[in-house]
Amino acid sequence: MASDDDKTTKSTLTREQYRKLKGQQEKDFEQRDKRRVQVERQYARQHHQDLPNDEAPTTDQAPDFKTFRWRKTNRRLNWIISILAVLILIVYLVLFFVN
Repeated sequence: MASDDDKTTKSTLTREQYRKLKGQQEKDFEQRDKRRVQVERQYARQHHQDLPNDEAPTTDQAPDFKTFRWRKTNRRLNWIISILAVLILIVYLVLFFVN
């Protein structure tokens, strides 16, 4: 029966009271969000400074992601694309000459 009580208290709110309640909830959310952003920035600054110099990310260098595994996967994908293109061509030729 607690849900009936909640329904009656919600339905007895006037529009003005409801708008005030929603406005207060939005203000609370904005304050929490601002605080969260501040804490995240502080955390990022703290941990960015804690990195050793050799591990610090540099903006002028691109990450070396072309490892052996990446090259092998790239080669396989290129073969698969080529094979599929040839198979599609064969299907079109078969459909063209069967008619």
